[in-house]
Amino acid sequence: MTDPMIAYCSLNCIECPAYIAYQTDDEALRKETAKKWSTPDHPVSVEDIDCTGCKSTKPPIFNWCSKCEVRSCAIEHEAVTCAHCADYSCEKIDKLIKMLGDEVRNQLESIRNQLANR
Repeated sequence: MTDPMIAYCSLNCIECPAYIAYQTDDEALRKETAKKWSTPDHPVSVEDIDCTGCKSTKPPIFNWCSKCEVRSCAIEHEAVTCAHCADYSCEKIDKLIKMLGDEVRNQLESIRNQLANR
């Protein structure tokens, strides 16, 4: 069984600065993370840096995650993670992997291998 704090894309919510800042009410971490995650095209405010985890049913969910097409798709498919989805690997997760890096693909492949070896 996959840990409920592993996001649909395989990121570990417990390691996410938005989750940590919310859980610890760490204003300095919020400011640092907002600055780090902001780009000219996608500004992130300090108020955005709060999250209860990708799979949480209660707010707050980090702004980008709440709009994430991978998250929406996994919820729609009732997939524990993308690795559990019959349609894996799809354009949505491939696009996210391109943005976040191969660690996401490696994590998903690890989950798929664990599922195959059951």
